[in-house]
Amino acid sequence: MCTYQSFGNDHMDDIISTSRTVAYDSKTHAVADSQISGSFSILVRQVERCFVRLNSIRCENLISQKTLPSSAAIVFEIPPYFLLAGEEICSGYVSNALSKTIIDSWIQGLILPKICKEAIELGKTSSGFLVEAQVEAVKETYINDVVDFNDYDSEGQRIPTKPDCPICLQEFGQSTSTIITKLRCCDQCYHRDCILRWLRHNHSCPTCRDDIQNPRPKKFIPKTVCLGQKHMAKNSEA
Repeated sequence: MCTYQSFGNDHMDDIISTSRTVAYDSKTHAVADSQISGSFSILVRQVERCFVRLNSIRCENLISQKTLPSSAAIVFEIPPYFLLAGEEICSGYVSNALSKTIIDSWIQGLILPKICKEAIELGKTSSGFLVEAQVEAVKETYINDVVDFNDYDSEGQRIPTKPDCPICLQEFGQSTSTIITKLRCCDQCYHRDCILRWLRHNHSCPTCRDDIQNPRPKKFIPKTVCLGQKHMAKNSEA
């Protein structure tokens, strides 16, 4: 399996940022007596997640996750000439073929290099082949530098998290490289890698089984709103 990733920032003083990741996994089948050198069958699964990133880079809240309905597999053929003419010409042909499909343009851009590389390599050794590819495309939106009311009790004190991840049973620890992800639907906390691996195949919290796809609405406000009178005074002076 190959993974490709891209990042982007929206305009709003970097409050909102996005990450797009594509995992590409394929199987190749020989095709006897084929007049077409190669063909691809691509099935795309799309997932969209929204996170609130807290003041600490180690903490984030998963606000929502949505799995988009999968369409039928996209099938296209690559004639022999384009397999043997080199990477640039093959890439142009595949790019044009993908542009006529319903696959989102950002996904096309990330899987194009993998398809071309695989097709050219197979074209050198096989007179006919079918590649069945499964693509998992994940778009993550981050709302950065905010205060989430759900992280505080009625007296304004931050609610402590449990010391261990319920999935791997390891302590969260103090390492700055370890990100703790809280599920907004139920406030359960996990290692980011643990819970995202779980959510690839499940739509519920592994502890309480609450539905991740339909989280309960809870409030959050930008950090700048919490700067109080000092921030308001600065704006009034301007």
